[in-house]
Amino acid sequence: MWERLEALESKVSKSSRNSSQPPSSDGLRKTNSLREPSGNKPGAQPGHKGSTLKRTAEPTETIDHPLPRQCTRCHSTLPLAQSVVAERRQVIDVPASAFDVIEHRTLAVTCGCGQAHVSRFPTGVNEPVQYGRNVRALAVHLTQGQMLPYARAAELIADLYGLAVSPATLLAWVAEASAALQPTADQIAEHLRAAPV
Repeated sequence: MWERLEALESKVSKSSRNSSQPPSSDGLRKTNSLREPSGNKPGAQPGHKGSTLKRTAEPTETIDHPLPRQCTRCHSTLPLAQSVVAERRQVIDVPASAFDVIEHRTLAVTCGCGQAHVSRFPTGVNEPVQYGRNVRALAVHLTQGQMLPYARAAELIADLYGLAVSPATLLAWVAEASAALQPTADQIAEHLRAAPV
């Protein structure tokens, strides 16, 4: 009987699940996919309608690549004023990321009667240097819409735009956005509570 048990044990491969061996001794195991093979080749299947990029009628920038000044065969001067567009190709890309700095200045003038007048900054321009609404909106979108952690969102803004924004600043912007949206959220909740369904 013991011989049969030993023979059975020798057929079963030992692992941390069925012995006192540590899990690190198991080594790498290949996992099998639960998906059944479809038999189709990878990629688009026959009959699939492909989609291609469409040319835009109004490109952001147009670059004309110059012709040589002289004919490559007879070396005569080419009539460049008569040249026509031979072919068009478009490259779609995102613009190189940068940031704009808009300086707001108030003006002062004194009337002939002695009354001084000073113009005012627009609402929201409160600090000597501050971030604008687009950066704030981007931070709220990354952390609340795309669910990025605050540190990673700050790192992404730094990588894309070269702006060093701290995670604590992002947290403050999210709190400001939340406070600004609270009346709207309350109104939506009230409509939902009053809805018959």
